[in-house]
Amino acid sequence: MKEKDLPFDRSKHAIYTANTQNCVQKMLHRYYDDKTSEDLWEKIQLRYCEFLEEEPALGKVKLKVSIYDPILIFAWYDIVPDKPDIEDIQQDIYDCFMSAFDKLGKVINVNRKIDNRLMNLAFRKANDIRVEEIKTFPESFRMGYYNYDKKNGIVRYSFTRCPNAQFAKRHHLEKLMPVMCNCDHLALRKLHAVLIREGTCLNADQCDYCIMGDKNPLAEKYELIRNEDGLLLSIKKDEQTD
Repeated sequence: MKEKDLPFDRSKHAIYTANTQNCVQKMLHRYYDDKTSEDLWEKIQLRYCEFLEEEPALGKVKLKVSIYDPILIFAWYDIVPDKPDIEDIQQDIYDCFMSAFDKLGKVINVNRKIDNRLMNLAFRKANDIRVEEIKTFPESFRMGYYNYDKKNGIVRYSFTRCPNAQFAKRHHLEKLMPVMCNCDHLALRKLHAVLIREGTCLNADQCDYCIMGDKNPLAEKYELIRNEDGLLLSIKKDEQTD
């Protein structure tokens, strides 16, 4: 079915991007023959529309891709009869949302002062967009705080509300969230950066970000672990137990 023919209210919602559409179709063809993939794709499209019927109107937010592309991934996972192991699709989900970081990583190194400050400007702008849009769209991403430690080159911020996590909980699709959250770690590595994160909106009251160059001494004090749900979390090395 062509995207222009999909039955959903376009005054309230937005369509997924071509990049994520290609990602989903690639995953379908990996596990199924062409005919089955075509049939499943149409069911996924319709499930996407069904999901939108129950969702708050967020089609006018500036960063809508971070809301509507995940819904297509949720629709794919909900429809396919053979659920893959989430670790097997981590690269696919990264390619959906974060592939631009592969190119950025060729020129950006967050350990360099100028690149570190550029990173701050980019995250600050994204923060400002979220702070402003929540006034009109209370169901969107809600920022907790933002801070830039210029001296040490560390960006800190948080979300206290994530529509992706809220969606997953409403539809009992929490199992898929870790591969989405973990993309942040993988993307920042491309920029020679480290994300220290002790919780997300999936398993805590906020999704916290502490970002710095991978040569920063603070990065050495933390280790990345994978919890029982597959979510990558940071833990202080001196807090680990045998």
